[in-house]
Amino acid sequence: MDDTVIKLTMKPNNIIRLSLLIVASFIVSCNAFKYGATETKALNSYYLVTGNENNFGDKRIKYNKFFHSCECFTNFLASKGSPALIYEYKTEAKCKGIKLFYPSIDSVFVFEEAKKNKRYSFIKESRKINDEEKKIYQQLKAGS
Repeated sequence: MDDTVIKLTMKPNNIIRLSLLIVASFIVSCNAFKYGATETKALNSYYLVTGNENNFGDKRIKYNKFFHSCECFTNFLASKGSPALIYEYKTEAKCKGIKLFYPSIDSVFVFEEAKKNKRYSFIKESRKINDEEKKIYQQLKAGS
């Protein structure tokens, strides 16, 4: 019977790698959980992005970065910086969408999933901010 005992050992490097993998998985899953837990509040509403990590709009940008596993989205944010205003919604096909507003360049960039639950958003549209959206932004900005 002693001959059939298998001895399992882990080298220190493997333990470190496993620990880092577990921590990384936990961080990603926490952000994915927070994305889902705050999605109902975020849908069909405009939120300012202020640079304050406690601000709801800033949290939603952070959660969207982690949730949408799309370099298109994260690279866009890395190059343009955080928007001043966001609006999240679902299409008729139940695909997730987010509008990123940049009033300083009078532009809005619309990202949508190609298919429901694919977690890959692409730029669907870029356009000037319309008068109604400008008014909403000014009202939110004045109220903060």
